[in-house]
Amino acid sequence: MATQELAQSAGVGTNRTLRRPHGTASVHLDALRGFAAFSVLLNHWRDALFVDYSQLSHPNPLVAGAYLLARLGHQWVIVFFVLSGYLVGGGVLRSVREGHWSWRGYLFKRLTRLYIVLVPALILGGAVDWAGMHLPGTDAVYAGKAGMHDLMTDVHSTLNLPTLAANFVFLQTVTPPGMGGHEIPTLGSNRPLWSLSNEFWYYLAFPMAFLALLGVRSWPARVGLGLGALALGWFVGLPIVLLGIPWLLGALILYLPTLPVHNPWMRAAAIAQAMALVGVGLVIGKFHYSLAADVLIGVLVTLLIWVTLDCAPASLPSWYVWLSQRAARSSYTLYLIHVPALIFLKASLHLPRAYPAGRALLVNLAVLIGIVIYAQLIYLVFERNTDRLRSWLRPYVMGNSHPA
Repeated sequence: MATQELAQSAGVGTNRTLRRPHGTASVHLDALRGFAAFSVLLNHWRDALFVDYSQLSHPNPLVAGAYLLARLGHQWVIVFFVLSGYLVGGGVLRSVREGHWSWRGYLFKRLTRLYIVLVPALILGGAVDWAGMHLPGTDAVYAGKAGMHDLMTDVHSTLNLPTLAANFVFLQTVTPPGMGGHEIPTLGSNRPLWSLSNEFWYYLAFPMAFLALLGVRSWPARVGLGLGALALGWFVGLPIVLLGIPWLLGALILYLPTLPVHNPWMRAAAIAQAMALVGVGLVIGKFHYSLAADVLIGVLVTLLIWVTLDCAPASLPSWYVWLSQRAARSSYTLYLIHVPALIFLKASLHLPRAYPAGRALLVNLAVLIGIVIYAQLIYLVFERNTDRLRSWLRPYVMGNSHPA
């Protein structure tokens, strides 16, 4: 079907504006994305190198607040899902509306974006795990017996070529039919790979479902796309499907009306209130871990993005713009490579789970800074060159067409 016909049949009228993030709003969303990635690192860093909060005696409010901030790893992944739905799902909606949708262009952009970080993350992460396991005195850590909550499995059992191959095609945490109910693990110690599997299947299922419902006029095509989306959902399983609700909420932000807020003070107050609500949602999600809590976080982050699009201030400090953009650009790399490096440093330096004070605190802060620097170096080699990779591959993959 011609792309113009797709646009006409998609049900997104020409009088509706599907807004892109722009200006200072885009900077704020960059800051949110970068802070989310760093917060996931913070969660794993705290779990690997510090004792649990319950083991502290009479912690002061500052320590209590720091522990709470560093315990929200899963909740910040839900924030990622909403942002991804807004940026990627919203891109699908815009390309259909504007009449230049194509599966080839869409998959070209998505797969190059995913693989330019996934490939080095799998290879480097696996190599770092392998090296760490062969150092003296690291057995307890890599056997999942060092007291960490995020690494309770034996890394030896998941560091192998079949698991590497399955993670390469985004099958981690999927329980394929015919495997006796066995879930495919993430490679080695790299547990954050679980969410990348979710993202990939959402990338496939969302355009299939949208085109089936609104994007094509041909009923056979609609039925085929709809059945394809249902088959994907059946294949990946209900838990992955249900966590797609926050992702879908992000995609639907583009259909929300413009907020009629013009007073600068009211705009600032609206953003502050939305941020406070997200903070409350994150805390609720931590202490009441459930799908309902994840959906609540999704709703509140959706609200924050919606408010930010219309209420962001006209200007921002240059340092904030630079830091936000840099953090966002390298956030995918930081998210995907930090755990194997963290576990390696913990194991090789024989760092126990310590109390947050004195020399142990300084050493652990040095570890945190080192991992951030390591992530930036990996970013400069790989993720930063995404556009260069696309330019090199485009003639072979896209021919004379252009990606959606």
